[in-house]
Amino acid sequence: MDQPSHHVHPWGYEVSEATQPSPVRFGYIGLGQMGSAMASRLLSTGATVTVCDLDAQAMAALVEQGATAASSPAELAQVCDIISICVPADAHIRQVLTGASGVQHGCSAGQTVLIHSTVSPQTITWARDTAAAWGVDLFDACVAGGGDAAKVGELVILAGGVSEMSQPVIDALNTYGSLVIDGGPVGSGAALKIGVNTMTYAQFAAASSAFDMVKTNGGNPQALMQAWRHTGQLGKLTESFTGLLGIPPAHIRGAFRESLLNTVSIATKDLELAEELMNNGDPRHAMITSLRESMTAVFGLEENNQ
Repeated sequence: MDQPSHHVHPWGYEVSEATQPSPVRFGYIGLGQMGSAMASRLLSTGATVTVCDLDAQAMAALVEQGATAASSPAELAQVCDIISICVPADAHIRQVLTGASGVQHGCSAGQTVLIHSTVSPQTITWARDTAAAWGVDLFDACVAGGGDAAKVGELVILAGGVSEMSQPVIDALNTYGSLVIDGGPVGSGAALKIGVNTMTYAQFAAASSAFDMVKTNGGNPQALMQAWRHTGQLGKLTESFTGLLGIPPAHIRGAFRESLLNTVSIATKDLELAEELMNNGDPRHAMITSLRESMTAVFGLEENNQ
């Protein structure tokens, strides 16, 4: 009797013709800069992708690349196996999952939800427990690296619950990123992302402060950067940020200013999450508060800079 042949599934695992699964159907909710780039990455691999966002133009751009548009998270959930969510804040996660047209109204047992947003670990564990009641697996898979890295599958994925993920979910994460870091149980990926962002903003603040310190005392700020780079303490992301330092306030106008204001808003939200994770009695809590309050100045957006 002939044995069924085997081949490698498009998402990386071996299957027999007798048990060949249907292609994985992906959904992506939240098409901001990162979400759009990640959805575009999926489409570039030939995956079947359904997208959903309040911004019709963002959806149209993905439809042009081959995606299908859904009118709501519930509609999207009806046709997807793995659902990615990348929305701005904790309240949006709750709305997408349990709102009037949320995922819960269209999902079915056996699906997986991946949360890529930078949100509280408590929101992640709430979401996991909520989804479990529907028979749906849910994991945090926070991302770092920016939109350009997302488009080519070079993100860093900071994940919780990796040991519990199915092979198709692991393969999806490996499509999004070149490095998947197992942070521990579900919720730990979110904590890890908040920690990484805190370190990043602290470096930005240190660079901004040191730059002004040297410049106002007659020194050469570029010499500061040279010394920092030579000692191995200047990372690529912080070095990129230093390009903002020394720009005259008069030049921070229009779309450029709006972009920086959006960055400050995101930083403030992330550092508020960091404050929530720190014990109020810890003296370092005040340091994080000061860091959050400094973001406007760190990015050169003084109060009178209109």
